[in-house]
Amino acid sequence: MKWIVFGLVIVVIFIVAASFYAANFFLSVALFRNNKWYDKTGHKMMNPDNFNKGTSKYDLTEEQQNQQGEVFWQQEVAKDYWLEIGREKLYSRLIVSHPDSKKWVICVHGYRSYGKRDMAFVASKFSDQQYNILVPDLRAHGKSTGNVIGMGWLDRLDLLKWIQEVITIEPLAEIVLFGGSMGASTVMMTSGERLPKNVKGLVVDCGYSSVYSEFGAMLSSAFKLPAFPILTIANHLAKRKVGYSLKEASSISQLAQNKLPTLFIHGTGDKFVPHQMLYENMEATKGVKESLIVEQAPHLSSFIYEPDHYFDTVFEFIHRYC
Repeated sequence: MKWIVFGLVIVVIFIVAASFYAANFFLSVALFRNNKWYDKTGHKMMNPDNFNKGTSKYDLTEEQQNQQGEVFWQQEVAKDYWLEIGREKLYSRLIVSHPDSKKWVICVHGYRSYGKRDMAFVASKFSDQQYNILVPDLRAHGKSTGNVIGMGWLDRLDLLKWIQEVITIEPLAEIVLFGGSMGASTVMMTSGERLPKNVKGLVVDCGYSSVYSEFGAMLSSAFKLPAFPILTIANHLAKRKVGYSLKEASSISQLAQNKLPTLFIHGTGDKFVPHQMLYENMEATKGVKESLIVEQAPHLSSFIYEPDHYFDTVFEFIHRYC
């Protein structure tokens, strides 16, 4: 009997030690900017659709959109715009193509990406609708400094600063917040803060309901590991390592304070953020809400799969409610 108890104790110690190791490893991969394992292996595991490009009609559409975005990004009126927050220096692209217009959009990119890659084409479509544009690189992304990835939670405070920058440029600005992936969750997390009346509405494409839930999905789908007890341990470690817990970084809790009109978008083929999270986010918000579901579209690809329907829906929603 003693040997059985001893054996069980050894097994428990092993499981706890292995879980602590896995939690530390996962946080290092997920929440710190420079991680060689993520660059070499992790990215492909977590979002395989990014590595399955070919010559399908969707790949050709994406290439055409990227070319249009590049031309828009490099136009003469576009300029680099910097903001210092604490010890960080944050970058954005400011494009005022319509100086007489009061319509503005802030476009927020996704996880481990940057503004130009994710949002140049989207910004060009807003410009076609007479919007002026601000596209930030979130901290620890793109040209912005920083090492800790905020997963939208830290970034919500930066987005508040960017909103104020737009209002400084144009005090009568009517601002739409548009986000994709982590950018969508950044927008949703920002929605729970006290926003100036200049912010009129939100468009969020494939955002997660919380960092805790998203990481649980990644542990299961990409790493084939159980969320418990790894994620429980990671949640406690995160506060010390990055300054916030995974559970407090919640789109749902912030949307519970949101009364702004919000359009929720998701593709059913998303392997990175489960599309079922759209329904959790929609249920949480207190404002006017509508949704756009694009069948079979991978992560942040709905505007590639159905571009006309996508942008018609976006601008009809904005014109109706914002």
